[in-house]
Amino acid sequence: MGDLRTAWSSLVVALCAVGLLLVVPFLVLLGFLASIPVFGEAGDGARGYLTWASWLGAGLPLMGVVVSATTRRRGWTWFFGICLTVAAVVAAASWVDHVRHAPPPPPGPRHCVERSGGGNDCPGG
Repeated sequence: MGDLRTAWSSLVVALCAVGLLLVVPFLVLLGFLASIPVFGEAGDGARGYLTWASWLGAGLPLMGVVVSATTRRRGWTWFFGICLTVAAVVAAASWVDHVRHAPPPPPGPRHCVERSGGGNDCPGG
């Protein structure tokens, strides 16, 4: 039973490593090429590749950390832990950039505007 568990954990760690080192960069490259009008459709075509790359780029290291830590593989735990930290930093930087470049809220009235029918748009009232 122990050999089967070791074989399955080795397979999962290997698939996570291959997916992280080969599949994720390939999807990022496809997303980049799809965003260039000469190579593909500009806009929505790249979003699918980059969405998959981001989900796999965060999910594979998380699964790798869990499996390698539970099977006491220190080297793989460090590798996947560093990859997970990098993915978290990239996600945080993207979120901060998105929040910083969010459009400003529409300006509200700065003074009382009387309307016919008795309504008004007074700030705070």
